[in-house]
Amino acid sequence: MNQTCIRIALSNILLLIVATNVLAQTRFHIDGQVTDGVTGKPLMKASVYDKKQGVGTTTDSLGRFSINVLPGPYELTFSAVGYYARSRFLDLSRAGVHLDVILNPDTRQLDEVNVTGRTPDANVSATQMSVVKLDMKNLRNIPVVFGEVDILKALTLQPGVSTVGEGAGGFNVRGGRTDQNLVLLDGAPLFNTSHLLGLLGNLNADAIQDVTLYKGGIPAAYGGRLSSLLVMNSKPGETDRLHISGGIGLLTSRLMLNGPVTKNKRLTFLAGGRIAYPSFILGLFPAPTSKDRAFFYDLNGRLTYRINENSQLSATVYRSFDTFKFPQDTLYTTQSTLATAHWSQRLNAWWSLNVTATQSDYRFFLNGLTSTNTYQYRSTIQQRDARLDWTYSTPSDGRKSTHRLEFGGSVTGYQLLPGSITPTGNNSNINALTLPTEQAREWAGYLSEEWTPFRVLSVQVGVRYAQFSTLGPGQAYQYAEGQPRTRESITDTLQYGPGQSVAHYSGWEPRLTVRTTLSPTSSVKISYNRTRQYLHLISNTTAISPVDFWKVSDALVPPQVADQLAIGYFRNIQENQYETSVEVYYKTLENLVEYRNGATLLLNPTLDADLLRGQGRAYGVEVSLQKTRGFLTGLIAYTYSRTLARVPSPYASVQINGGDWYASTFDRPHNLSIATQWKWSRGWTFGTNFVYTSGRPTTYPDGTYRLNGVKVLDYSQRNTDRIPDYHRLDVSFTKDGRRSADQRHYSNWSISLYNVYAHKNPYSIYFQRVNTTTKSYQLSVFGTIIPSLSWNFTF
Repeated sequence: MNQTCIRIALSNILLLIVATNVLAQTRFHIDGQVTDGVTGKPLMKASVYDKKQGVGTTTDSLGRFSINVLPGPYELTFSAVGYYARSRFLDLSRAGVHLDVILNPDTRQLDEVNVTGRTPDANVSATQMSVVKLDMKNLRNIPVVFGEVDILKALTLQPGVSTVGEGAGGFNVRGGRTDQNLVLLDGAPLFNTSHLLGLLGNLNADAIQDVTLYKGGIPAAYGGRLSSLLVMNSKPGETDRLHISGGIGLLTSRLMLNGPVTKNKRLTFLAGGRIAYPSFILGLFPAPTSKDRAFFYDLNGRLTYRINENSQLSATVYRSFDTFKFPQDTLYTTQSTLATAHWSQRLNAWWSLNVTATQSDYRFFLNGLTSTNTYQYRSTIQQRDARLDWTYSTPSDGRKSTHRLEFGGSVTGYQLLPGSITPTGNNSNINALTLPTEQAREWAGYLSEEWTPFRVLSVQVGVRYAQFSTLGPGQAYQYAEGQPRTRESITDTLQYGPGQSVAHYSGWEPRLTVRTTLSPTSSVKISYNRTRQYLHLISNTTAISPVDFWKVSDALVPPQVADQLAIGYFRNIQENQYETSVEVYYKTLENLVEYRNGATLLLNPTLDADLLRGQGRAYGVEVSLQKTRGFLTGLIAYTYSRTLARVPSPYASVQINGGDWYASTFDRPHNLSIATQWKWSRGWTFGTNFVYTSGRPTTYPDGTYRLNGVKVLDYSQRNTDRIPDYHRLDVSFTKDGRRSADQRHYSNWSISLYNVYAHKNPYSIYFQRVNTTTKSYQLSVFGTIIPSLSWNFTF
């Protein structure tokens, strides 16, 4: 009897041990969707996290999440920047759970340049580094010139991002040139980013859903530019009802409509535009500026069709048009047209597929208006692209290693017209000339893996391989060996038929990012990436100019190549309320396009003789302190950086500064920006910007010489001088008319003062001979305070 009882007891104990072990190995599945409580739209990259258990993930583009967990109690917190957080308690012991969670907007969180669209601790926990994300909801609170919301101007407040001067088009990232930034709108490249010759950005912020800038650690899926990747996605359209928003300002007026098209709300649309009347503002300036005339508009449209919860189709169109006229002189016209088609399909919990086709068309026209020199000059660039992207990801459970595998490929076609001039009047003295068109094809494939073996370590490794071919019809010049390239040293001309290969390049572009977590609030990240650029913007001006034109790599102009290494320390304080970071980077560049002294660029059939092959290097340290929550928010960003270049030619006649290193045009060592927002009562927000940057390099005359008996200024050393430092203070007052987060009809007023203390920041300094003396003159774009007022509405 006793032995029987003992055997039964031992059997029960053994059975309990086995059952406990089996239960411990059992994992339950939690999935669901997170949506906006006002619009009903899915929330992408919302955080789903249990702090005690260390289990978490983020939602995908359709607001869905999936986690595998061990049995036990969980308190999941759902959060997203700009929304009230919500917690759900679960006790998993028998089965998995499906959760649909609604988050309501928090109107108290008004941060103009917040890093958003991610988990609150992403500054520390995310694998990627050198990434900036703008909060599109609150860009309107940034004080800007003319009161116009400007995405690119907001980016220049970030560390490592600058511009060559006030009113200049484009932006520079870590010492790179403006053409070294790949700017994508819904996947299509945008070759021109400015209105009014660079004064304003040409993207209507009302139509943009999110903005992400990669300064380093560029994803392997992208290439073609050296310095950065700027990804912007337009809004898909609301699903609940028709929404109407817009605004009226001193310079522009805007209108945007979006909402459902069909009763089942699967098909949504967005349509709107912006129109400008800057001639009124120009008329307030003294002559001769008061006689200038300008006009521009931009249009955005998007259709989104949700086939089911796992599949979606979308199509986007964008159009911008600019004219700027100098009376009795010239008329500038630019136009950009973009079109995209995109299909996303989630096959199961692990696999998803994206198919994208894009077309981008940029055209520039210059009309001469003088009576004996009437003409039209034009240049164009067209790009067509088709790409396929696969993603495989394993659900995260916080304990088990996770993987995210991405791979795919693309094919791209380019067609460029470098320049053409045609006389337009019977009395014109201009001779017609058209440079040969340039055509090229690019094939690329990539593979990327993000692996988190355990919570304290994450690795993202990838590689991109691209083949680039310049195709005929066309011609190429042969130059005499042992001599610098000049028109006189041409020995032969090679002719190429249609489709025949003129030049061919290929190469690998490896990418690597490693994140090591030091504590729950701090981490160290390191990244390396190599990039290649096959398109070159030909320009001998400091800022982007309308007459700049694009050129493809050919036999004498190889692709530019950059290698960048960066390391950073990231730490969050007081439950992610304060985000701090320090990043150090070093970058080398090969095959930079430089120019001979006195080079002729426009309509030059032997342009390659005036182009030089240069080298570059850039290094710096970026320090950032950001307060993300509370009634007072803001950002302090400081960057110390250097950008140098040289042309190591064996021929003294084409060397720049004797072949030594010299400061590039974009070398501005000290860059400080302080942006704050103070949330007052009754819907008022007070915003400030303070910006200080070192003066950019320039070239002053260092002597004179006589030419045909006339004394002429001599410029022998490039970029050895600097213009004075730049500094400016802006303030804004914004009144939000909303009384609750779910209020449908409301408006707000924005008042801003640009350059409060009216500092005459020099854009350039130039010299002229007056009689027997040399005089210097300073040009300031905005040398006074500029007030603005705008009214914005939402219905």
